[in-house]
Amino acid sequence: MKTKAGFQILVVDDDPSILEMMKFILNSYGSVTVADNGTDARNLFHKFEYDIVLLDFLLPDTNGLELLKEFKEYHPRTEIIMITHVRDVKTAVQCIKEGAFDYLNKDFVEDDLISIVLRAAEKLKSTKEMMYLRSEVERLTEQDFIVGYSEKMAEIMNILDRAAETSATVLLNGESGTGKELAARYLHNHSKRADKPFVAVNMASIPDNLVESNLFGHEKGSFTGALKTTYGKFEIANGGTLFLDEIADLKFELQSKLLRVMQESEIERIGKSEPIHVDVRIIAATHRDLKELVTAGEFRDDLFFRLNVIPITLPTLSERIEDLPLFVNFFLKRYNRKYGRNLKVSDEALSALSKYEWPGNIRELENLIARLVAIHSSDEIFVEDIPIDYQITDTVLDSGGDSHRDRLKAATDSFERSFILRVLEKEHWHHENTALKLGIHRKTLEYKVKKLNLAKIIDQRRRDN
Repeated sequence: MKTKAGFQILVVDDDPSILEMMKFILNSYGSVTVADNGTDARNLFHKFEYDIVLLDFLLPDTNGLELLKEFKEYHPRTEIIMITHVRDVKTAVQCIKEGAFDYLNKDFVEDDLISIVLRAAEKLKSTKEMMYLRSEVERLTEQDFIVGYSEKMAEIMNILDRAAETSATVLLNGESGTGKELAARYLHNHSKRADKPFVAVNMASIPDNLVESNLFGHEKGSFTGALKTTYGKFEIANGGTLFLDEIADLKFELQSKLLRVMQESEIERIGKSEPIHVDVRIIAATHRDLKELVTAGEFRDDLFFRLNVIPITLPTLSERIEDLPLFVNFFLKRYNRKYGRNLKVSDEALSALSKYEWPGNIRELENLIARLVAIHSSDEIFVEDIPIDYQITDTVLDSGGDSHRDRLKAATDSFERSFILRVLEKEHWHHENTALKLGIHRKTLEYKVKKLNLAKIIDQRRRDN
């Protein structure tokens, strides 16, 4: 039984006129199947999956209440509406206690039927969205895509804005930490699907034996440990956007299944042979060269062409270094709020950060700022507080020419400045104790303070403390 757009509805009643009328009325809201006895209803329910069941309380061969209990145990997310002959509050309470969504009297009018089915449908939608919210790691609300001032980002934003207006598949390329997920969220938030779920899946983080279940879901009992029917990411993202991060890590045998989903807009849960219709926009991302993987036979060329409809390559942080101050201020605000601090970064420290190559890109910068805010004792981050690894760059080390001596002196001075400041701070700015700790004469310390231009920094930090 092929699922069409809309809901799968099962109507169970021994009255042919009720079945005929309900099928006629509800046909506009999905695919309607009918059964006039409990045995047929049970067989259908165990063979196919239904979103909504309208179930007669009194059936010729089965107690409707017992069937309700069985159905809810087998598939708890199905919404079941009981059909009763009389307006009996006790019966209604008993049905709802056993998991029924609501009950409907047989003397209903068309509006009553439509209203109760639409309410059940709304609950189904809310349940799926809640499942998504519970399954996703909590994200900070200010996780915006920072555009910046670089020419590269201006070009990319032009493409992103045009791509957001369509439902075309987008392939985001770029090194790790360049903000591919944020770009995907930008596309979703500026599309017509913005009010629907955005579901992110990192293919590299899922064990190979769980990828298929994670993406497409599974039926109860379909494999060892499958204790209940579980929706996959495609179903949870239905109507919205599915972000497949690190798509190059999808194992080869599953690439054909993803290709089929993209072609047919249908998925099959593990243990369920019937297809389920899904309407999902796919945005994929990778830090690897998919063309090279195709040539090497590690990635399907037909899937690559399906994904590569709108290719976008995000620049590294070093390629948009003029935007670094924006990121620094952004992360400062985030972690100042998180840790209850009010730190700022000095111009000299910002200049030092701008000279670093940032192999880990924006993510590396965020981690550094988070660490500095968390552990820094004063209210300002100075160049001396930047770890030495971020000041002695590969560019400096690999440079040739006559300036090697100057570079070595600058690196030595930077380390010496940082080391002296930390000992001074630990000794509460007492010069004699600091000199003793350093193993030098006090006058030597005073000479170094003057030579390294530390006096103003010392005065400022003493005031801050």
